[in-house]
Amino acid sequence: MTGPISSIGEWTFFSGFLLALILEHLGFIILSKGMRQSRKGSGDSPLERFRGTIVNPWVWSGVALQAIYYIMLLGFLQRLPVSLVIPMTGFGYVLTALMARIFLKEHVSFHRWIGILLITSGVVFVSRS
Repeated sequence: MTGPISSIGEWTFFSGFLLALILEHLGFIILSKGMRQSRKGSGDSPLERFRGTIVNPWVWSGVALQAIYYIMLLGFLQRLPVSLVIPMTGFGYVLTALMARIFLKEHVSFHRWIGILLITSGVVFVSRS
């Protein structure tokens, strides 16, 4: 393979990027779970809701996974063009929809899946350029 990805190795790039995306979107799922829990256990005042949020371990776990993702993203941005790296994050839409369906039991509509397919198709075109 030629191009910017060849500078770090195709396998290294794709496996590292997949790991980063899994961490990011798992962080979204865990953060969502924590925010839902904190809403249920909090009172009506904004201060009580805020306090319920900042003491929730699910919220902090989600934030930590997101932070790890961003540190990994910085590493990719040091080595590769932003016009390649950021569009590649579009694969995360598939991960988020699958994880939300599996772990949070959310309904993902047919139209949403079509939109995710269109975005993912665009990512494939960008990654091959």
